[in-house]
Amino acid sequence: MHHSLQRGLSLVELMISLTVGSVITAGIVQLFSANSDTHRVMMGQSRIQESARFALDFIGRDIYKAGYLGCFSNAPTPVFFTAANGNNIPYEFDLRSGLGGHDASGVGLWAPNLTGLPTTIGATNTNVFVAGTGINTNNIVSGTDVLVIRNTLQQDSEIRLAQNMLTSRGDISVLVDQNRGLAALGFSQGDLAMIHDCEKATIFHATGVTLVATPDPLTEQVDIAHSLDPTDAWRNSFLTLAQRNTFEDDANVSAIETHIYFIAPGTGENRSGDVPLSLWKKSGTTAPVELVEGIENLQILYGVSTDGNGTPNQYLPANQVVMNNVVTVRVTVIANTIDDVGGSSATTHGCGIQNCAYTLVGGALAGYNDNPNDANGRDGLIRRAFTQTFMLRN
Repeated sequence: MHHSLQRGLSLVELMISLTVGSVITAGIVQLFSANSDTHRVMMGQSRIQESARFALDFIGRDIYKAGYLGCFSNAPTPVFFTAANGNNIPYEFDLRSGLGGHDASGVGLWAPNLTGLPTTIGATNTNVFVAGTGINTNNIVSGTDVLVIRNTLQQDSEIRLAQNMLTSRGDISVLVDQNRGLAALGFSQGDLAMIHDCEKATIFHATGVTLVATPDPLTEQVDIAHSLDPTDAWRNSFLTLAQRNTFEDDANVSAIETHIYFIAPGTGENRSGDVPLSLWKKSGTTAPVELVEGIENLQILYGVSTDGNGTPNQYLPANQVVMNNVVTVRVTVIANTIDDVGGSSATTHGCGIQNCAYTLVGGALAGYNDNPNDANGRDGLIRRAFTQTFMLRN
């Protein structure tokens, strides 16, 4: 009796096996690709929300401080006794308004224009207190607003005078926490600062800062000299820094803060080699820093009360309001996924319409022009707009 032994597969069986294997492999690849795309989109959406939350939080915290002048915030008619010529106060120390702004009014246009900002373009510094720390306004993205916030530094413990100004013979003597020393002031020699009580305030030029030991183990005294030199553009005319009365030991000395928010290209690249746009901030006399990557638009409206009841009933751009009448600020940011996640929506731009391409004052921004391969200007990014309204506290 002979038995037939199978040796291998027939051609039909082999073709069936290859077909089934190919179908299974294709299914696995398709499933993996779909899961990968879904994961990429979800990560992008999470990044959008995170970026917008950070951006609004940064801006909101400073808006809440806008116009804060300590006890002097409640003065019915605030008047500063400042330099011999008040118009000479450097931009970074000018507290005459707690808010400022520049509304994007067209491609490369703002109202008011950006010429008043502290700028550093190449080796040229304009309106800058410390050379090299200004904003390169050529990098501010056309169609996006600029927000300016001013206030005195808020601290858990105010820096109070150690003695009244007549006793100290012109120098300002204050008491600071011994553990913090000069850092507690918030400003350095050469800066401008403000001395104030509930009825008056003076911005002065701190020409000298000297630490003096005291018997108290918890505090140290700091003597701050202020300029009376006629050649100093920021000098003060009064030895006591007050045109009427004097600053007593209930007065405070505060550092001055000015924050400028704007949109410009970031310092990094995305996976496609493009430069994402970012939210930037310049604070005081320091150079601008990149805060949040992937914020491509900033739009600001200012709420004013036209009936005098303190409730905003009209929101207007920066060039149409008196900043001292503003009671709320409405901030809108547009955040994107930074990387291509297969988004199918047409690119939105700072000029408010589709397919007009982000541009800078100095030229086009590579990577954010309309995609030449897509007539609808799609770049694969997902975008969302986030809006929050902040009420002024001062």
